[in-house]
Amino acid sequence: MHILSSQEAWCRVEPIFQIEQLKRSGYFNMDIDHFHDFYEIYYLLSGERHYYIRNRIYALEAGDLVFINKNHLHRTTGGNHQPHERVLVSFDDSYLEPAAPGPNWMSIFEGESFLLRPTAHEQGVIADLLYAMLGEQKEAKLWGSEYTRTLLLQLLIQLERIRKAKPALVSPEQSEGQRRVYGIIEYLDAHYGEKLTLGGIAEQFFVSSTYLCRTFKRTTGFTVIEYLNYVRIRETKALLTDTDWPITRVAEATGFDSIAHFGRVFKGITGRSPLQYRKQHRA
Repeated sequence: MHILSSQEAWCRVEPIFQIEQLKRSGYFNMDIDHFHDFYEIYYLLSGERHYYIRNRIYALEAGDLVFINKNHLHRTTGGNHQPHERVLVSFDDSYLEPAAPGPNWMSIFEGESFLLRPTAHEQGVIADLLYAMLGEQKEAKLWGSEYTRTLLLQLLIQLERIRKAKPALVSPEQSEGQRRVYGIIEYLDAHYGEKLTLGGIAEQFFVSSTYLCRTFKRTTGFTVIEYLNYVRIRETKALLTDTDWPITRVAEATGFDSIAHFGRVFKGITGRSPLQYRKQHRA
């Protein structure tokens, strides 16, 4: 079993659900780009990880949980060679729909991604639900799919209760270099529609291009160009869905220098051409 990639997700039409427990020894960074139209829950059973999410980097400890909303860029990295173990749950709205309390139920999370640091008791509740889902998947019991949906619903309710009880969430890392990168991220988020170059971005922040690339990659796990492309594709997806603009106008509005370049980047990230994406999401 493997984690769904962005391209696989686009190619599927049935509801998405997957749960996986995995232990890794030694150094590991997530190599695949992570940006997709389904939710993820990442629960760290043991070890330590760094997780880029919501334009910030967080240091995860055993027992921490990350909820990743749809279309939020994220990546996990490790700063050491120690083993770690995690459970990853992937699902979409259509999978949860038969068990959900009502339409648009996931809106309780307000389109956010977040990190939780549960108490020991809360960790036990979360782990029990995750292991129950893993057991249902492994043993293929009667009504296993239906029961798994109810377990996932229970887990989401628990996460929302924990989140509401702890309004002060875990703070992001705040070293001098990380704060500089956060500023660069905010700049890219605001100026993605412009014709940006590495040299121009570096000049804006009074650093060399070499320093910019090295620090950004070390902090986020992404290169500057990878991050910029993902911001642009995130915006183009909204324009393709919500407007009737021609593809050329969408590309120009989001900073792409040519329709060919736009098409290559869009398909590389989503597994679909811009036109295919528009047809699929406006059917």
